[in-house]
Amino acid sequence: MKIKVTDFIENIQEEKFKQTKLDISKDDLLQEDLWSLNKTKEQLEKDLADNELSQIIIHVADAEFPIDYYLETGIINLPFADAKKVTHFFDDDAEAETKFYLSTVCDYLNVSKFHIDLISENSLKNDEIKHAMDIMKENYETSLENFSKKDEEEKEEK
Repeated sequence: MKIKVTDFIENIQEEKFKQTKLDISKDDLLQEDLWSLNKTKEQLEKDLADNELSQIIIHVADAEFPIDYYLETGIINLPFADAKKVTHFFDDDAEAETKFYLSTVCDYLNVSKFHIDLISENSLKNDEIKHAMDIMKENYETSLENFSKKDEEEKEEK
């Protein structure tokens, strides 16, 4: 879907996009159960067919710490939260093609507590869905490892 940069920014700032929330379990994530991403694919494709921007939030409900994944239709590798910054990369009157991005937000992921990946240039194919799940699982495992180290460091300090 093509969209003017100014329209993209305006739609995000005015929250004129479809937002869907899904809860998944740690087990679904660790066993790489694709149900959540298949549901996500259906929603993204429906929104795209309706010429709507889309954000799907996948929350790991039983994780040891808060961790959320955002699948968004963006025009550059920036989350919706940073939509204003898009003007640093495009002319205001430019048109851009939307792409699918996966963001991970977690306090234990890395120093920035955030990571974003381009998942697809146009439609989500099965291998791209599998790749997205691999990224989600890897980011969870990295966060869990960092979380565990933090606990160990706190115990050593006492």
